Amino acid sequence: MTFFTALYPPAHVVGELEAVLDRRLDVEWTKPEKWHITLCFHGETADHERFKALEGLEVPQLRLKDFGNFRGEVLWAGIHGGLNRLARAAGADDNWFAHLTVAYGYKGQPMPEFLSSPWQPAEAVLVSSADGVYTPVDRVGLRTSARR
Repeated sequence: MTFFTALYPPAHVVGELEAVLDRRLDVEWTKPEKWHITLCFHGETADHERFKALEGLEVPQLRLKDFGNFRGEVLWAGIHGGLNRLARAAGADDNWFAHLTVAYGYKGQPMPEFLSSPWQPAEAVLVSSADGVYTPVDRVGLRTSARR
């Protein structure tokens, strides 16, 4: 079992992303219900104290923007919005890069330009992952423009 801190996009943003993906591509698509932005990967032990310290921190307005890949194999949607401060507070290191993994086995197929509707996550979620199953362990509220 491993743990990570995540931000989940709202249903309307998930729908927008789903609408632009060509499911005929020969890749291993990740499930939309698992789509998230990892703020910090904790490993086999969750840092509950650090996670709780995220409570009330301000989160910027976010948008999914265009696509990229890691090692020419992992397809991701980019994140527009400054998450570095929040990720560092969650425990991310200097190698952290804001993205949302969309597929594995990507082979350089062309992807459309994409820009989702804006949103602000109202919470960060501490998630356990075991055998491909994600289970929320804890949640903390974040400060959005609507919750000042």
